[in-house]
Amino acid sequence: MRLDPALAHSWPAIALAILVAIVYPLLGLRRFRRIEHLPDPLPSRTRVRLYWNLLASQWSLVGLTVLLLAWGGRSLADLGQSFGPNPGVTIAATAGLLVLFTVLSVFTTRQLKRATTSELPRRMRKAGKILPQNDTERSWFVLVALTAGICEEILYRGFLPWFIDGWVGGLGVGYVIAAVAFGLGHAYQGRSGVLVTGVLGLLFGALAYSAQSLLPGQVLHAAIDLVNGIAVGYTLVRARAAGAEAGPEPGPDAGPGDVDASAAPPA
Repeated sequence: MRLDPALAHSWPAIALAILVAIVYPLLGLRRFRRIEHLPDPLPSRTRVRLYWNLLASQWSLVGLTVLLLAWGGRSLADLGQSFGPNPGVTIAATAGLLVLFTVLSVFTTRQLKRATTSELPRRMRKAGKILPQNDTERSWFVLVALTAGICEEILYRGFLPWFIDGWVGGLGVGYVIAAVAFGLGHAYQGRSGVLVTGVLGLLFGALAYSAQSLLPGQVLHAAIDLVNGIAVGYTLVRARAAGAEAGPEPGPDAGPGDVDASAAPPA
């Protein structure tokens, strides 16, 4: 996944890197801060519009990446959008990761089914405001999860590490810096959200580096977002309904906790 460093030094590549690593996460944080001041639960149309914005923005960034690579005579395959040099190993690794994630998800969803709002980690409740609450929203969220898995891996495990490698001469350094940027893209979940998502970014980077392919990380990323996002959304709906019958539960800042940072969109 090494490209001509001269392309990384071009002004379009620099502009796109700034957009991906700095501007886009800051705009996402600003959008979420606005949402925090809206009534809870959000109107369904507000959540759906947010999903439309996420779909449009992430695919637009990938489109700009494709144009940049085409300008340099390259394609997404040069960033790892392929089965890699050993397709059989890539497919087997992807299948193994999905099996492991499925097993872990069984235990997670069982715990969520018994949880009340006050028992949910703080980061989960913060992200929960933008998670799907009905069938229409869940349908759109499926597209959001798939988009995040595909696009964020292209941007944060493909483009950004390559760009940094073109400047400092170290792809490993590129993965680390890209993981930091990926974590900061989840700043709306608080410090623990940044930390956990940054660690996930390192994991996805290790997958991309070892397989020389973005596919294992894309599949796992999409699965995490899809299962966790919908499961937490269901839990919040159920807990809110139970709270309406039994009286109000503690507010969204009650109690510390943790949750998979990729359960919500990155910015």
